[in-house]
Amino acid sequence: MKTVFYFLVFIFFNSTLYAQQWLIVDIVGQNSKELTILIDSGDEKIKRKKIKNPSIVSLINEYQNGGYTLEKVTQGVELDLNGNFPINNTRQGNNFGFTNLTLSNHNRVMLWFKKP
Repeated sequence: MKTVFYFLVFIFFNSTLYAQQWLIVDIVGQNSKELTILIDSGDEKIKRKKIKNPSIVSLINEYQNGGYTLEKVTQGVELDLNGNFPINNTRQGNNFGFTNLTLSNHNRVMLWFKKP
């Protein structure tokens, strides 16, 4: 029984010794003046930050100088559908079921950093 206990303690301390820290930077918005990012470092709260320099390359260099290595870059499309959809057609001018729905898409880039 002692050997099993010592083995489990060894596995626990060994796994915490070689744990890696991940940091996910989600680029929400980019224009010519600033860069809006969300930073997920594994804490419970995700930080929102605005950077005056709109360069993604300088953002990557900033985190690499902090000891992180860039592992992956992923890109996705976020679609927003806003407005209302008429269920019943009671108005005379709405014979074809026209709606006031607006569709907007946002390209999002996620940078996956790992600290060894």
